[in-house]
Amino acid sequence: MDELSFVKMHGAGNDFILIDDRDDKIPEERKGELARCLCVRRFSVGADGVLFVCSSERCDVRMRIFNADGSEAEMSGNGIRCFARYVYEHGIVRKRKFDVETLGGIITPEVLEDGAVRVFMGRPSFHMLDEEFHVEGYGRFKLTALSIGNPHAVLIVRSFDEVDIAGLGRAIERHKAFPNRTNVNFVVIVCENEISVRTYERGVGETLSCGTGSTASALTLAKLRIVDARRPILVHTQGGNLIVEILGDAENGAYLTGPAEEVFEGSIGLSRLLA
Repeated sequence: MDELSFVKMHGAGNDFILIDDRDDKIPEERKGELARCLCVRRFSVGADGVLFVCSSERCDVRMRIFNADGSEAEMSGNGIRCFARYVYEHGIVRKRKFDVETLGGIITPEVLEDGAVRVFMGRPSFHMLDEEFHVEGYGRFKLTALSIGNPHAVLIVRSFDEVDIAGLGRAIERHKAFPNRTNVNFVVIVCENEISVRTYERGVGETLSCGTGSTASALTLAKLRIVDARRPILVHTQGGNLIVEILGDAENGAYLTGPAEEVFEGSIGLSRLLA
């Protein structure tokens, strides 16, 4: 097969290339390389990552996600919403609420009537809570580290203008404290239950939005009792707004709701791309 069909989607500006690989047409050893080639902006399709639709023996369908650098990720909050809307609207699944197998566990998204997708993001595991953390060349910061299907670090800042997001994000992502690297979220508190988040994603760089990062940030603030966990939290990202609903207590996890939009569909020659 030389021509590869795909669909381009985004969730609040976090964009993905979706490929139906239920028949295993993409060799396993080429998936990471394919993601690197497809995600290059201006010279290829361009995206933050590639989502492969795969068959599952445990769930309705399986999602695999590869970052722009070719590394495989456990989960993506914006990615799972794009994935859910894609498989529903393309008839791969016939119900609005269904189970998806991911490296981060089984996720159950629900495609809403307006096209938005609501998904339970799982229970967090906190490894470090508001602890002093030293970053060579940048100084000391209060940092929370947690996992919500994938690893995240959360820093509360007064203003994004005061932070070198790219530099500090890269330094924390590759810090020795995170041997498998981590996503890094910078959070500004806007007002009660309203925050702004910018995320430096592991294997990608800063993205316009990060669903797991927005959820991890909201859970961190709930754990620190900075927000009211009984009410929805509005999260502003550079690519749009997301809603996080915490289940009473941060330890119980949260739902994430946000947009998932198809941008275009197309095809590309594999032999030329992987030459």
